[in-house]
Amino acid sequence: MALSKVLVAVMLLVSLTTTVSAHLVPIPKPPVTVLPASPPVYSPAPSPIYSPAPSPIYAPVPSPLAAPPTPVASPPKYVIEKRQIAVQGVVYCKSCKYTAYNTLMEATALPGATVKMVCATSAKKKNKPVVLTAVTDKKGYFFVAPSKKVSHLGAQKRCKVFLVSPPKKSKVKSMIPTNMNQGLTGAYLMPTKPAKPLPFALFTVGPFAYAPPPCKIIH
Repeated sequence: MALSKVLVAVMLLVSLTTTVSAHLVPIPKPPVTVLPASPPVYSPAPSPIYSPAPSPIYAPVPSPLAAPPTPVASPPKYVIEKRQIAVQGVVYCKSCKYTAYNTLMEATALPGATVKMVCATSAKKKNKPVVLTAVTDKKGYFFVAPSKKVSHLGAQKRCKVFLVSPPKKSKVKSMIPTNMNQGLTGAYLMPTKPAKPLPFALFTVGPFAYAPPPCKIIH
């Protein structure tokens, strides 16, 4: 009896459910709004840490320098060769007519007259002067030969030529030396260019002159 009641109740519930279901209006579901997917959130990547590149090391560029001046070749040093010297000249005997005048008009060559050349030495050496003598020939010409004691260096300032004595044997007695061309006070040497090259330096002095003693002039 009890089971029958349960069955009846179940059947009534099923029937009721079917009826209600037939009369129910389906309620539409609201549209589902799909939200856009939010972008993924990434944690920022850590910035790379770069060690600074070392500065390039450049070798210093030398500043342009002016080209050094071209060395000027120094002139060659010339060694002055010392040369021996020779001195020449002529001695005359003046005319009686022109004894009082500074002239050689009508003068004659005087052979056998003696002259000398005196050359002072350096003050540092303190040596005695060098003295060289010569005697005139038949033409009155004299030649003081070269000597190792005297060189051409400074000879024009250091050397002088003087009259020394007249001929020992002469027809004219008591001849008087004159200072014509510094025959008494000393004549300085004058350089002379020879006609041909010589192994020594040639100089000239004079001419010198002796005068006869006073004589009577016949008018």
